[in-house]
Amino acid sequence: MIQKLDFRPLWGITSPHFHLIVPAYLPAGKPPASEQWLVDIGNHDRLSCEVSTPDGWKIGDPTVALLHGLGGCHTSRYMVRMARKLIQRGFKVLWINLRGSGSGKGLSLLPYSAGNSADVLHVVQKLKQETPESELTLIGFSLGGNIALKLAGELGEEAGKFLKQVIAVCPSINLAQTTRWIQRKGNFLYHRYYLKHLLEQARPWVKENFHSIYAYDDKVTGPLWGFSGADEYYQKCSSKFFIDKIRCPTRLLFAEDDLFVSMECLEEISIPSQVEIYATQHGSHMGFLGQTNQPWDPFWMDQLLLSWV
Repeated sequence: MIQKLDFRPLWGITSPHFHLIVPAYLPAGKPPASEQWLVDIGNHDRLSCEVSTPDGWKIGDPTVALLHGLGGCHTSRYMVRMARKLIQRGFKVLWINLRGSGSGKGLSLLPYSAGNSADVLHVVQKLKQETPESELTLIGFSLGGNIALKLAGELGEEAGKFLKQVIAVCPSINLAQTTRWIQRKGNFLYHRYYLKHLLEQARPWVKENFHSIYAYDDKVTGPLWGFSGADEYYQKCSSKFFIDKIRCPTRLLFAEDDLFVSMECLEEISIPSQVEIYATQHGSHMGFLGQTNQPWDPFWMDQLLLSWV
């Protein structure tokens, strides 16, 4: 069952384009100080994570891991905002860079994919080895949300050994649908933006230019990860096929007017009791600029995530 949330758009503006574009230009605040933490994920590959530890944090205090979306990294504005706010509240924050992203450039033999849940598991396992008493919340944004949900489903009953809860924000649970929507005519500028950042991250592996995300996935991502092409890659890595196996506390946040992500396939899924799905009428894709209990902070999404954590 989808639970509707009372989201009141900032200034009454309901345009999904407003909520998608404006957050990209609003200040995210000063990035918290962090230290690079390299995690061996096998085959001589490493993931680069940034770790921010607040003053007074001790072993046993909670940790939150943040997982970015397509074309992003630890410096993405939503990552910086959430990290800063979590640290102010005493949480240790782990910013996970997917393969070749952010401070992890040059550390992987392959570019990242939407199916890299095993990479995140390596990070989570190592973190629990070092601080086993600390509860860990994993928050994934967009493509990162797909990876987080896929991981939770793959772990099943074992997830509780590593994760207190999983939160997925506007997760691309159906990769084929999300790719189609991003490439719609009305989303031309957004498609060009994401494709540009994706290709910049993939330069160590790709020298040619692609005119669509689908073409890139069909000729690069899919084959490099052992799939016949984009269609098989989307089929095997979409988290919609893993949600019914989730057994740890999990929350999903969607906006009904998301320009990229559709909730329709949820009707086809048997939702476990551990999974709670929330939706707002407006908010677009990870925008959610709205009225909050903090007059100086219009990022309603951030306030909701903080309350969930």
